[in-house]
Amino acid sequence: MAFHPRPLEPADVTRLAQVALGAQAADAVIRRARVVNVFDYSISEPISVALALGRVAALGEEAPGWLGPDTQVFDAVGSFLIPGLVDAHTHLDSIFELGPFAELALASGNTTAVSEMGMMAGAWGAEGLWHFVSAAQASPQRVFFTVPPLVPPFPQWETSAGLDRQGFRELLEHPACLGVGETYWPAITGGEERAATNYAQAMALGKRLEGHAAGARGSRLMAYAAAGTTSCHESISGEDAAQRLALGLAVQVREGFVRREMAQVVPTLAALPESGQVMLVTDLAEFEELISWGAMNPLVARAVALGVEPARAVAWCSLNPARYFGLQKMGAVAPGWVADLVLVEDLKEFRAQRVWLEGRLVAEGGKLTVPAPAFAYPPESRQTMQCPPLKANDFAVSAQGKTAVVRVVEAKDATITQEGEATLPIVGGNVRPDPAQGVVKIAHINRQSPELKMAVGFARGWGLSQGALASSLIWDTTNIFVAGANEEEMAVAAEAVRSMGGGWAVAKGGEVVASLPLPVAGIISTLPFPEIQRTAETCRAALKQMGCPLSRPFLTAQTFCFTGLPFIRLTDKGLVDIRKGVFVEVVKSCA
Repeated sequence: MAFHPRPLEPADVTRLAQVALGAQAADAVIRRARVVNVFDYSISEPISVALALGRVAALGEEAPGWLGPDTQVFDAVGSFLIPGLVDAHTHLDSIFELGPFAELALASGNTTAVSEMGMMAGAWGAEGLWHFVSAAQASPQRVFFTVPPLVPPFPQWETSAGLDRQGFRELLEHPACLGVGETYWPAITGGEERAATNYAQAMALGKRLEGHAAGARGSRLMAYAAAGTTSCHESISGEDAAQRLALGLAVQVREGFVRREMAQVVPTLAALPESGQVMLVTDLAEFEELISWGAMNPLVARAVALGVEPARAVAWCSLNPARYFGLQKMGAVAPGWVADLVLVEDLKEFRAQRVWLEGRLVAEGGKLTVPAPAFAYPPESRQTMQCPPLKANDFAVSAQGKTAVVRVVEAKDATITQEGEATLPIVGGNVRPDPAQGVVKIAHINRQSPELKMAVGFARGWGLSQGALASSLIWDTTNIFVAGANEEEMAVAAEAVRSMGGGWAVAKGGEVVASLPLPVAGIISTLPFPEIQRTAETCRAALKQMGCPLSRPFLTAQTFCFTGLPFIRLTDKGLVDIRKGVFVEVVKSCA
């Protein structure tokens, strides 16, 4: 699928006008459709809609001239016709391939997505990013992208594959690139030279600057906006959202796999006058919902349930994101606009009956009616795990004495960590974890280096009395994170991830009891989507049997290494106090 709709030639302009006048036949006519108008929020009585050249030519009472020998006719039988749904902020560059994703998302009426590419950048650098762009080009869904701004975000603290200035510029200039990906606000307000250069280049090209303003308030948020930031998807309250709107920032309300904030934010936005700056985004769709319902469909439905007018809720997921990103004539059912259309049975659940992409029927009854073009990453995509084999003694924390007082990383909530403390035994010069205190050992391994480079620390909240888990699906760096009740099982889990070329692994008693291979760049599975979901659930169930109370342990694993949020995180270079911006010692004292 082409990223952008086909541009109109002079003859096309004339034909669209003639079809609208009933003087020429349409390519397709949709009868008895109740059109949802995202401009005035009205909903029509059943009318006909004429399509030509991938555009909406006219809508209203059917003109006899619309019907020709080759005109396709569809009967909506009173169902509702809405514009194709647009996910303005998501992450499609890890876990799954774009083809299987499109089979679910596009079939549900999610015709367009704008994806970050930070995971691929951290895993495979510029080479991986260009392969992802090729995969997006091959997808039957429209998949635009933003270019990762800082790879890695904080090189003084962490290691990943890199993206140099030339590589960044070349990606930024690509016509399918809609802007700079989410840039953590401390990099901008702190005067980080890379971030400032990225912003200036993007503004010169008229492209968007996606924000990540978690924790930024007052003068810091003001400075972030002053620097040119155009959006933020980190509002966790109605007050947050209102403050961002008042500063001219587009508000992307997040509801998906990572966080769900619609219930806290939408009522405030619904009470405000429409600004055109509000969008609903998944930030990565919830898998179970995607399989059974669609990526964006649940978000529109929840907005309506929270009191938003149906047409306004649709606009938040179509017209507003399309206008925000400068996608011309996309996001509405109106004359001259691109015919990315979805027929839904009702305005409560928004389940798709039929989907048209640029005027062509591409899905019916939740299934694609067109083949998804095959795309295969090259063989070298499976050779990105460069670290050496891992052994139990690699996870030692050296100390002398009988006991050690150590810093402990504790999960405060789904994404925020806090610093704790524990007194642990020293055995043979190695500080051991103590599951009786709820303290496990954690490690972050640099997978880019053929020499072993890693850091080891301690954590609380995993509940493991035995066993270990490991994952290369770590935000930004895509290194290997491992947590376990002992070093032996940590080594089994971590080595399984390394030898698979990336993925998830759960170890118990010296063997791997569950795993999810992610061999493409260490972050993408080649399995069908339902199989990914089933295998992931097997990994979670194995951890639950070993005492882990976390509902989504592999998501928690990502947060323990994530330097984009406070307060204390373990990177491959050491334990970092994010708020203070300094490394801190794991071992505080020994006795």
